[in-house]
Amino acid sequence: MSAPAPLAVDVAIVGGGLVGASLAIALQPLGLRVALIESVAADAEAQPSFDDRTTALGNGTRRVFETLGLWAQLAPSAAAITRIHVSDAGRFGFARLEAAEHDLEAFGYVLPNRVTGAVLRAALQRLTDLELRMPARCSAVRIGSSQVELDTTPGATPIAARLVVAADGAQSQVRAAAGLPASVEDYSQVAVVAHVASTQP
Repeated sequence: MSAPAPLAVDVAIVGGGLVGASLAIALQPLGLRVALIESVAADAEAQPSFDDRTTALGNGTRRVFETLGLWAQLAPSAAAITRIHVSDAGRFGFARLEAAEHDLEAFGYVLPNRVTGAVLRAALQRLTDLELRMPARCSAVRIGSSQVELDTTPGATPIAARLVVAADGAQSQVRAAAGLPASVEDYSQVAVVAHVASTQP
């Protein structure tokens, strides 16, 4: 029995976190055939890109989400950054910035990652020309002269793409297959993430 013919796409995106999902949505108006491969199910609590952390988005990113038609859904959960205080304990000097002094409503916005993820995932479901393999893992990468073939598990049909985007994180399988080096440095630091509420302002 012969192997199934690959599914031909223009762009294959490996990784459906913040970067991969946003790119898939941004490519939709261009009329390209796009495949998105993400190993974590859309409704999974374990998606590392959309966990309980928050992300500070600059105004440039806000404008990107506006262009994608998503900011109206994100804005109700966004906290405006109107003041910034920069200092280093025990060191001389500090800086205070006020958005109003620069004729800005805000320097940026802080958003819960889970909210961003929910909005992006809902938008992906509405795309008409997207091969969405979620959950599916990229199990093999074969780089040729004119295309890259990707095997996914599950998913018996390979994907043949003219362009592959590695959005699969620090341990990117696509990056490794392409022979691109990565510089890794351990800062020996630990972060504690918590949601804190105060009884008074």
